[in-house]
Amino acid sequence: MRQQLVALALCIAGCIEGRLETPTAGAAGSMGQPQAGGAADEPSPGGPPSGPPDPNGPNGPPDPTNPNAPPPPLAEADPRFEPAPGVLHRLTRAEFVNTLYDLFGPDLPVPQDLETDTPLHGFSTIGATDLTVSPRAAEQLEAAALLVSEFVMLDAARRSAFLGCEPLTIAEPCVRKAFERFGRRAWRRPLLPLELDAILALMTDLEGQLRDVPLSLVSGLSALLQAPDFVYRVELGLPDPSNPTRRRYEGFEMASRLSYFLWLSPPDEVLLDAAARGELSTEAGVRAAASRMVADAKAERGLTHFFSEYLSLDRLDGLQKDPATFPQMSGTLARSMRTEIEKVFGDVAFVRDADFREILTTRRTFIDGELAALYGLDGPADSQAFSAVDLPGNHPRGGLLGMAGVLSMHAHHTVTSPTLRGKFIQASLLCFDIPPPPPGIPNLEDGPAGPQTMRQKLERHRADPTCNGCHQYMDPLGLALEHFDAIGAYRTTDQGLPIDARGDLDGVSFSGPTQLGHVLADHPDLGACLVRRMYRYATGHLEGRGEEPALLELSWKLGQAGHRVKALAVELAASPGFRLASTPEP
Repeated sequence: MRQQLVALALCIAGCIEGRLETPTAGAAGSMGQPQAGGAADEPSPGGPPSGPPDPNGPNGPPDPTNPNAPPPPLAEADPRFEPAPGVLHRLTRAEFVNTLYDLFGPDLPVPQDLETDTPLHGFSTIGATDLTVSPRAAEQLEAAALLVSEFVMLDAARRSAFLGCEPLTIAEPCVRKAFERFGRRAWRRPLLPLELDAILALMTDLEGQLRDVPLSLVSGLSALLQAPDFVYRVELGLPDPSNPTRRRYEGFEMASRLSYFLWLSPPDEVLLDAAARGELSTEAGVRAAASRMVADAKAERGLTHFFSEYLSLDRLDGLQKDPATFPQMSGTLARSMRTEIEKVFGDVAFVRDADFREILTTRRTFIDGELAALYGLDGPADSQAFSAVDLPGNHPRGGLLGMAGVLSMHAHHTVTSPTLRGKFIQASLLCFDIPPPPPGIPNLEDGPAGPQTMRQKLERHRADPTCNGCHQYMDPLGLALEHFDAIGAYRTTDQGLPIDARGDLDGVSFSGPTQLGHVLADHPDLGACLVRRMYRYATGHLEGRGEEPALLELSWKLGQAGHRVKALAVELAASPGFRLASTPEP
């Protein structure tokens, strides 16, 4: 019987799928591979930070004589701006799970073996757009839909709560009303009459065969949860009557874009009602909705997820260090490292709604017993609980670059790596992408006999012009963090020799992580990089050249808003790059 239900659910899902428009390039491709010609094939923007910003470049001010001058206003019809085409966005694993919990409650038994996301350009939202669903993932989605449907419909109390009645037959009006009401939330739009009729016909047919109403209801709910309109965010836009080259995301599409960007979950009834009234078709309406949403507690969950992907914090989940060298590296320490970083972000961005740049300079952090021992601080009374602590003035840590999670992620199994740490700063914080090393690079250990610091070893790389082309941008930054070992514990020497933590960035000198944090906080590319990364995450694609004017305007608005994350999220949602799509070529 279970196999029959799955087959019937797939049949109805296939019928519903025929309604969808053909996806644009990048929405589907070879199994597990980016679509040819899609965003994954475009080069990542960036260039050597070798001087002041180019006034005409994406990160530079529009007026070199007045860096605070606003860029030229970006009108929706501005010929400088070309939005990306609309695509189908498959729900990421986190979005899928949160959607089920929002629809059915926190006690829902969601399968834990769902296929993990494959990030592209740093974000799962881009991977979910550019990569197809594997056969194994499709089976897992089927199994999840059936498991959830049986949990809801085969329990009398949950079934009655879902339907608002206890029907003796599928033909009872409350069944149609319940599926119409639920379908609007599950598919993030009202069901068309033909779609609702098809689901009811499926359940009616099964009722005639099985003489079992609950099992028939399982089939209908399972079909809803396997349909493309549930698994995918269908955001293709409608033709713009005033501009044949543009499409506008219609109200319900915009509701989904907003909710999954800001909340990592589906629209609530307030947002769906706003879409139905046409309020999300204007910049003012979107701005008002986004302002309400960032004030909701769910925004911290959604934007913290962005921040975690922005810094690739998932790498901490599988962090491995040599146990003989680092006996304090327990099975839970890496989890504590990640929690510290996320809590500091939440404190800056949400609790205090402060300048994002404080992430790099703050003296306030959150620790449990394990981190307290690693940092040489007094721990909380409950060793497993996290508590806020203000670092003493003479403490060597401070800000993101002093957190063990960042330091340990960008280090080797037994030793530090100034190169990896410097590359993280350049690529993740300043959006300056450095290519991988060429073959034949000499081993750092193949040098003179006797103890040497990491700085001395790296000097041999910088003496080679082939190596120095990239190492000159990474090593001076990473060497400022050498007072912290491969798990982020403080040390005063390297191989018994004193550590030199001096460096410079674009001609600005510093010594140690605290000074480096302040230099980075003042760097003109920091805010522009945050804008670029959030734009990629929110839109689910790598930005094209035609979208650079939108990014430039957002960077300026970020500065005007005091570099606050919530303000940036609202401005991004209201920007033409988020609300408009281009008309795909025939």
